[in-house]
Amino acid sequence: MPAFLRKEGNVVIIDLQGRMALGDVDEFRTRWAEAMATGSKQLIINLTRVTMMDSSGIGTMIRCHSAMSAAGGSIKVVGANTTVRQAFKVTRLDKVFAFFDDEASALAAVNGAGAASGS
Repeated sequence: MPAFLRKEGNVVIIDLQGRMALGDVDEFRTRWAEAMATGSKQLIINLTRVTMMDSSGIGTMIRCHSAMSAAGGSIKVVGANTTVRQAFKVTRLDKVFAFFDDEASALAAVNGAGAASGS
């Protein structure tokens, strides 16, 4: 799974592509460790180009959320397609993660100008 790290001001963004499934999440874990090492308290995970997510992907997202919360930070999730959103909904993690339709909305929320999409 290709994963790319970038910064937008004080926010770290991880762009993911492809499948978030068993055997595919190692690069995401690497980028997540790099994001944590920056000391940023704000992380956006861009799932726009993620095609599917299984329990391994969900588990990695939970570990990422737990680590960010323990460090006093937060995660915003951007661009999850219907299939990926359903994986979060079935596990009730749609109540744990803040979902946004696009990156601009998530960045606005980080800066106090917006709220979760709720869909």
